Parts: sequence; C-alpha cells; structure tokens
Amino acid sequence: MELLIEFILRLKPKLYMLVFMTDSFLWKEILFSNSPLEALHISALKPVLDPLTIVFHHLGSSLFFMALVSLIYLCMDRKIGLRMTLGLLIAGVVNGVCKALLTMPRPIGLPFPSELGLMEGSYGFPSGHVQTAVVLYGILFLHVRIPWVRILTAFLILFMPIARMYAGLHFLGDTLGGFILGLLVLFGLEFWFSKDPGVLEPDFTGRVPDQKRLKSLVLFILALTVPSILLHDPSQPESTNKSWEQVISSAGALAGFGIGILYNKRAGLDWKSVDSWIVFFIRVAVIILGILIFYLALGKILSSLLGENPVARYFKYGIVCYYIGHLAPILLKRIRGGIYLT
Repeated sequence: MELLIEFILRLKPKLYMLVFMTDSFLWKEILFSNSPLEALHISALKPVLDPLTIVFHHLGSSLFFMALVSLIYLCMDRKIGLRMTLGLLIAGVVNGVCKALLTMPRPIGLPFPSELGLMEGSYGFPSGHVQTAVVLYGILFLHVRIPWVRILTAFLILFMPIARMYAGLHFLGDTLGGFILGLLVLFGLEFWFSKDPGVLEPDFTGRVPDQKRLKSLVLFILALTVPSILLHDPSQPESTNKSWEQVISSAGALAGFGIGILYNKRAGLDWKSVDSWIVFFIRVAVIILGILIFYLALGKILSSLLGENPVARYFKYGIVCYYIGHLAPILLKRIRGGIYLT
C-alpha cells in the first residue's frame, strides 16, 4: 500500500501537467483558434456556403426576430408566440451580460467577414445568433408537431454555428457556449411554464388583480428593467457598450411586452390562428404599421434628438414591444367589431 501511495504521489505532478497541456491544446488549438474556421472553407462548397452564411447572418437580426415573433404571436399561435418572445428577450439579456462581463474577443486576421460583407461590434463569447436560434427554433421544434417545421427548425439550429464560424465571426468555443446557454434558457422557460401555466392563459387565473395591484406589477417590471440603462458608460470600450446596448434593448422590450401582456390578461384578450387570407393580411398590415412607426420612424426621431442614448434605446424597444404585445391586438379588436381578431 505504501508503495502504491508513493507511486501515485510521484505520478500526480505528471498527471497535472498532462491535464494542463491537454486543456491548453483544447483551448488554444481547437475551441478558440482560427484553424477550425479556416477548415470550413472548402472551395467546392463555397457557392453554397457563402449565400447561406449571409442569409443566416440576417436571420439573427433584431428586425427579423421582431417580425418573426410578431407574426407567430398575432397570426399563428398566441401561446407559442408568447413563449418565443419571452425566450428571445431573456436570451438577449443573458447573452449581453455574458459578453460584457467576459470580454472575449472575436477571431482576428481572417478575410472571411470582409469578403462576405459582414460585421459585428460586440464581443464574441457566447454567440448570440446561436443562442437565440436554439431558443426560438427550439420552441417551435418542441411545440409544432408538423414534420416539415421540425426538419426546418432542426436545420436552422444545427447550421447556425457552422454559418457563424464560416463567416469568421465566432470561434468554435463561442458557438458551443451559445448553444449551451440557449439550451439552458430554452429548458428553463419550459420548466417555468410547466410550473406556472397561468402565464400563458389569456386572463388571470384565480382572482383578477385590482387597479392598484396591476399598477404594482407594472412598477415591479419597470423597477426590474429600467436600471439597465445605467450599464452604458461612455468611458468603457466600444465593444463593452455594444454588449450592454443589447441588454438595454432586451430589457426595454421585456418591459414593454410584459406590461402589454398584463393589460391583455386584465382585458381577457385571446385569439385564434388566422383562418383566411384577408385576416392574415390585415394582421400582418397591423404588425408592419407598428414596426414602421414605433421601431423605424420613432427610432430615427429619438436618434436625431438624443443621439445614441441608453434611455432612448430602452424606451424605443419598450414602446414597439408594448405595441406588438397589447396595442396591436386592441387595434384589431376595434376594427369592424373585431372580426379580424376572433
């Protein structure tokens, strides 16, 4: 026994050295190295991967996600749209906080981003595109039983990490981090909704809160999200502020949408998926109207008046998501007696 213990003690430093060297190799040569990114650039696949990568880059834009969740929320399935919107916004906060605190750089020295005309200003870890794809398309995969939808969403989830690495915008480690965080947010939300299914119901389960209680809930949401504007500091590096801007945008959107849902539940607003082309076009027109007015036009006005102001950013996203969450259903309810929201 003594000889065995002595042998282990002598072997221990060598084991530590082996583990350290293995970790160092894994970290530097695989997870956060340009080599895996360069290996994806196979000449024969370039005509396919180039356009796909550009498409997938824009599939991760805030405007696209806003349009997607609005379409599903108002036109297809209110509950799935609610799940996706909350998932998108929570993922945005988590991702921005991680990037700002970890400050891990993106790949450098690669020609691929400029060749594809793609640019990113925030930090690299974790990948926001991958994280959001896992959350949003994961919700669709879990809750839409149509085979082609499941195949499409699985492809979107699995190809997004490849597209981000092929673009030279993320290391393998960034995409793995985004994938894992996305799964945590996805299954965290699923657990929450299973424990509190009343969140998804069109009205308050049990006793309906009075006006005072409703105001308290609204103030609680604002108290939880408004402090995010203090995270932006001009003295910080630009990449850090880019990451905090993502947190501010998501927090403002979460506040606007959350308050809108509270007032929807108070009014008992509910609706079914569209059953005709005319209903679909009317609902889409209402969505586009809100995005044009409250996201694009209001955004330009606030930018011209206040510049890159975190307060303006918070309220811009808050107002547009309040419109999508509450004002759009109210507007549809009042058009021709509500025939377009039944």
